[in-house]
Amino acid sequence: MRSLVYCNKPLEVCYGCKACQQVCPKDAITMVDNEEGFWFPCIDTDKCIDCGLCQRVCPTQDENMSTLFHATPEQVYAAWNSNLAERLESTSGGMFFLLARQFMRDGGVVYGVDYRENLTVFHRRFEDVETLKRARGSKYVQSDINDTFLQVKADLKAGRKVMFSGTPCQIAGLRLFLRKTYENLLTIDLVCHGVPSPLFFRENLASLEKEYGDRIVDFKFRAKKKSGWRSYVKYVFNRHKPIWAFLGKNYYTHAFHLGYFNRLSCYSCDFSRSERVGDITLSDFWGGEAHSRMLKKARKWGFNLVMCNTLRGRRLFDAVAEQIESLECPVEWAIQGDVRLRHAEKCPRMRDEAYKILNEKGYAYMSSMYGIKESMLQRMVPVWAKNLIREIQSRI
Repeated sequence: MRSLVYCNKPLEVCYGCKACQQVCPKDAITMVDNEEGFWFPCIDTDKCIDCGLCQRVCPTQDENMSTLFHATPEQVYAAWNSNLAERLESTSGGMFFLLARQFMRDGGVVYGVDYRENLTVFHRRFEDVETLKRARGSKYVQSDINDTFLQVKADLKAGRKVMFSGTPCQIAGLRLFLRKTYENLLTIDLVCHGVPSPLFFRENLASLEKEYGDRIVDFKFRAKKKSGWRSYVKYVFNRHKPIWAFLGKNYYTHAFHLGYFNRLSCYSCDFSRSERVGDITLSDFWGGEAHSRMLKKARKWGFNLVMCNTLRGRRLFDAVAEQIESLECPVEWAIQGDVRLRHAEKCPRMRDEAYKILNEKGYAYMSSMYGIKESMLQRMVPVWAKNLIREIQSRI
């Protein structure tokens, strides 16, 4: 019988990057879900040989963190894919897909996020452009890294060029896991709002499937239409026609933007700063349109913040220059517009009760009690009119 004990790191600091599990030479570490649906490392004390490798790859250790950060670049970019059809398939400006496709064309493989058939979110290896399309679009759930760090190491040792995209804590975990610098590795970190648990997302899907009587086969956060970016969420069903709804009407996305269900470590995240761990940093360029008419117009279909933190990252960005439109901007614009480039977001009071209410009373109760409630007048206004109002406001 195995003797499993939780890692001695407090649960509120663990990022769940799984670097410790993958580096263990004795397979003594298992990731176990807690009552909130987040995974944490448990150690089989019968197998553990106290080698200390798990400590040396853990991004919660100050001595490990000091070597990870790149200097904040003085200039950044607001950038977007010139191909509108491709841009519409992406959450913001479509820069991840362009960069990853170029990396593949140069002979590399790409690691990014996909849905499994049951819509659990996981990291995987992409080798062709057609399959890479599945990585487009944000997926606001903590992704399962599974054994991709081991796969990356094997690719790098075989001489393959590798791109790995993820949250900054995942990038940190990968770099510490590798324990050396590889010239054939390029990393992309995201300016992260925090990660809700897969449990919460499953409850959301189950509620929608019960409501509409059909299985959901795709869930698109912040989907777009040709008329512009309207903060839609799109439910794609097995038989039922797709449904578009404003983000606030879906309780999961509403609670995500308010930070109700994030992993506890997200509220003290050491990676919420302008010094980044990836060769390239991607995000929405929040507030960019306040400084430029060009960006005010571009916001209709979304644009990215691109930070080139290393020469390797800058070379890849330059390689897609003919496929994009961009504006060079002072980094202060980005830092001013996004609190997560300054510090972690505070834990909202609702977080203390959120999972307790979810576990005791269920998702449907939470959605009905805490979701956005429109007045009778608001419900009577057609969607096209709401869009027109938003369009006028965006141009003022």
